[in-house]
Amino acid sequence: MILIYLLKVSACTLLFFAVYRLLLARLTFFSLNRAYLLVMLIVSFGIPAITLENRHEVVAASKEISSKIAYNNDGFTEKDDVDGGEAVNNTINWSPLLLYAYFIVLAILIFRMLLMMLHIRKQLHTYTLNINGAVVWVDKRSTIKNCSFFNRIIVDSSLPANEKNLVIKHESVHVKQLHAVDKFLANLVTAALWFNPVIYFWRSAIDHNHEYLADQQTARIVDKKEYASLLLSLAMPSNNLVINSFSKLPLKNRIVMMYREPNLKSKKLAYVAVLPVLLICCAAFINRKEVIVQKMSGQNQTSTGAFKKPDVYAITYLNRTIKVNPNAPFKEVEPTLIIDAGHGGKDAASVAFDGQKEKDLNLRAVMILKEEAAKRGLKVILTRNADQFISLRDRLPKQEATAFISIHHNAARADAATPFGGIEVYVSKLNGNIRAAEDLGAGILGKLRQLNGLAVKDSLKDANLLLLRESKVPAILIEMGNISDQKTLDYINQEQNIRKISNLILDGFVQFSKRGC
Repeated sequence: MILIYLLKVSACTLLFFAVYRLLLARLTFFSLNRAYLLVMLIVSFGIPAITLENRHEVVAASKEISSKIAYNNDGFTEKDDVDGGEAVNNTINWSPLLLYAYFIVLAILIFRMLLMMLHIRKQLHTYTLNINGAVVWVDKRSTIKNCSFFNRIIVDSSLPANEKNLVIKHESVHVKQLHAVDKFLANLVTAALWFNPVIYFWRSAIDHNHEYLADQQTARIVDKKEYASLLLSLAMPSNNLVINSFSKLPLKNRIVMMYREPNLKSKKLAYVAVLPVLLICCAAFINRKEVIVQKMSGQNQTSTGAFKKPDVYAITYLNRTIKVNPNAPFKEVEPTLIIDAGHGGKDAASVAFDGQKEKDLNLRAVMILKEEAAKRGLKVILTRNADQFISLRDRLPKQEATAFISIHHNAARADAATPFGGIEVYVSKLNGNIRAAEDLGAGILGKLRQLNGLAVKDSLKDANLLLLRESKVPAILIEMGNISDQKTLDYINQEQNIRKISNLILDGFVQFSKRGC
């Protein structure tokens, strides 16, 4: 998620910097340009961090099925057909590798900036001859001279008196206007967005703007020709990112700006151009979340309300035999739901009419289900949160949990009759915890029957699947719809519909978790 966030930030910086280069960079409103560069940098980080919730309230009549467990016998389409459940996960998960690489480079760049600051302190310690207030006089051999470093003005003691005076006047502007703070922020942002080419131009623009401001202030009280001549005579390459140097190459733009006539105030209207770009960034990069608030007719409870920890008895489903001491007080445990996004990595499973792969649809549904669970305060563990191949046995719950749900999408094979197009819930009668799995499956199925717009099978299906057969946690498998059917595909392609389904599944899980022993 952090990589996606940083990419959105980079896109914002590209758009805002394009406005600066095309419309604002040549204007002589240097203070406004400074404010623009700093504020838009902060805004670029702020916009992708905003999440807007769009709440929809839906009133539905209760249509839960009877608590009696019912099965249908029309077969099943989900198969344990990937390496017999014994495959080794050979797929490289690039997401964490990219994240590690990003943080390694970030750490290197921050370390480099700190080394530069230490180098400056070492130089000052070695070559300082005298300190007079904010002015530090250094030996001519020092490589750090004629510049400012935070609240210090560093001047070459060998310069003639008039040149020293010009340097001090120029660098005083940097110190008084706190340009060092801008540079520090720009360097941190550049380290954070090191992969974004635009941010280097942005940092350079901030640096140039500092010099325009200092030149503008200094040129008002000294002779411009003498000042420009000194800039040329003291010019040196800029190889330090944490100081404001009096004169560094290139100088052409600084001298041109110094002699340019101030722009008319009417040209400040150019800054209004940022407003449509700001709106575009907000529309494109602010996160939106669909929240379905489902009210049952005759009830005041909403399905997305805060989850109150139910009275759940400490039953360990990892044990084949459940033993309860009736004389001992029951201990509450936190309901935990393990969710599996079926397939993944090299196992793409089925492909829909529009080219979407089942593995991706499964992962999308699971991530939405997790988001909705988080709103209720439910603890959720995912078997995978990226496009990676995990063997079936590695997906089986390894820890204690209240329930295990594997999410899939159905599809019709070319040689088979068209399967049921809606939602189906599977269990395995070969599992030692079949009664608990039946309770879980029937409860969720009953909640799903409230769904409008997509058919729901009115009974459980029995399937000899490894995940259902060998799970020591009450386990079910949910087919979220038939992706070979265009109508079904159109329905599940809408995020708000997936959130409706997710909340109904969670309603069933919460009901199951409250049943105790």
